[in-house]
Amino acid sequence: MNFRTISFLVILCIGCRTESKKVKMSAIADDNKDVVVLSYLIRDYMQKTRNTSFTLADITKVDKLGRVTKNFSSLEIGDWSNTWIGGYAVYFKFSDGRNKDSVKLTQYEGIPWKVKMKREIGRNDAQLAKHFDGEIHFYFPERFYNVAEIIIKEPR
Repeated sequence: MNFRTISFLVILCIGCRTESKKVKMSAIADDNKDVVVLSYLIRDYMQKTRNTSFTLADITKVDKLGRVTKNFSSLEIGDWSNTWIGGYAVYFKFSDGRNKDSVKLTQYEGIPWKVKMKREIGRNDAQLAKHFDGEIHFYFPERFYNVAEIIIKEPR
């Protein structure tokens, strides 16, 4: 009986020590709200136009509040080769004059549930050579182009 109680308490203490993934993802997203806003702008653009080939200029035209206009220098659209879900991937580069602290989320925009960091951004050698700062994964139109995950490059 005592052995079971002691082992339960040890497991409980060890489990409570680690930080949850949700807290880590929320901290990453809070620090990169401009990327979160960009993901919502791209999703809304694709839902309205049913067009998956666009440029940064097309997205900045949709940005009525001007929150991401000067924070990004380029976008590239590719396939997200997830075997089970699939969809589109948008790779982006930050501009030199990025001001991520000035971006505020509206009442309808929330932090996506999956935000993480990676060392390298891209799926093949051509994309890795372009040194993207992050990627946003979207589902196919059957799932309304919703944001699946946001990946941001780890700082060096």
